[in-house]
Amino acid sequence: MIEKEAAYGKIDSTQFKEPPMTENLTIRIGDIGIAFDGEPRIEPDEIKPAYRPFISTSKPDIHLRMHLGAPQIKIGKKVFESSPIWTLYGQGEDFIIKLFEKMNGLERILRIPRDFNAADLYFAEPNGSFNDPFFGPIIELLMVNYLAQIDSMIVHACGVDYENRGILFVGESGAGKSTLTKIWNQEPGVEILSDDRIIVRKKNNQYWMYGTPWHGDAKFASPAKLKLEKIFFIRHGQKNSIKAMGGTLPVLQFLKASFPPFWDKKCMQCAMEFFNDLAAAVPCRELSFVPDSEIVGFVDNLL
Repeated sequence: MIEKEAAYGKIDSTQFKEPPMTENLTIRIGDIGIAFDGEPRIEPDEIKPAYRPFISTSKPDIHLRMHLGAPQIKIGKKVFESSPIWTLYGQGEDFIIKLFEKMNGLERILRIPRDFNAADLYFAEPNGSFNDPFFGPIIELLMVNYLAQIDSMIVHACGVDYENRGILFVGESGAGKSTLTKIWNQEPGVEILSDDRIIVRKKNNQYWMYGTPWHGDAKFASPAKLKLEKIFFIRHGQKNSIKAMGGTLPVLQFLKASFPPFWDKKCMQCAMEFFNDLAAAVPCRELSFVPDSEIVGFVDNLL
C-alpha cells in the first residue's frame, strides 16, 4: 500500500514506473508536452525526482533541442534581468536567455522564438560539471513564454483537490502556502497538486488547475488536473476570516503572485485579460487564517 503522503502527491520516486524508452524523452506539465532532443541524452533515472511523475509517452507540443557548446548567435539587447540567475535579451524575433553566466561550468543559453513549437538549449561549456536541463529555471522559463500565448498562466499557489473540488490558495512567498498544504494533506479525500506553483488554463470556457514539478518547502508535485471552483488569496491572521474582493483587486493580486512574461508587452496585455476573465468566472475571496486544522472546516463551510 502506498503511504498517504505518496498517494496525495508527496514526491516519492519509487512509486512511479518508468515508461518504455523512446527516441525522445518527453515530460508533460499542464497538459503541455516537452520532448528533449539532441545531446546530452537524458535517461529517465537521471531526472530530478520532482519531474519523474511528469514523464509521458504522449506527442510533444514543444521540442527542446539540446546542444553541447556555445551557439554562434548574436545575443542582442538586454530586455529583462533576474540577477544573478538569468538575463533575457531580444534578438530579432527571438528571445535569448543566458543562465548562470558567472557560475563556472554551469552557463547555458536558451533560445526561444516568440511564436514557437521548438526551442534550443545550449550548454555553453560542453565539458561543464552539470549539463542538466532540469537544473535551475530552464523548463519554467520555457513554459512561461509558451503558456502566455494559450490563455494559461503559472500562479504562486497551493492547489488542493478536496473531494473532487478544485481549490486554489494563492499567495506570495511567506503567505502560508506550505503551511496550508501540510494541514490539508492530513485530511481524507484530499490530493495536493502543488504547494507552490500551479498552472491555470482556460479550456472549453472552463478554468482548470494543473500540478507542476516546481514545488515549495512541503515538496508536493503532482501531474493531476482539476476544474477550478474556488480561489482564496491567503494571508496569516489572528483568526479565520473571509473578505469579499471586488473591482480590479483580484487581478492585481494575481499579478503579484504569478509568472507572466513581464518583458513582452503583448503577452502582458493578454495576462491582464486572462486574470480579469478568471476572476469574473471563478469566485475569489481574501482568506486570513490561523495555522491549525480548524481552517479545513472553515473553508468547507464556505464551499
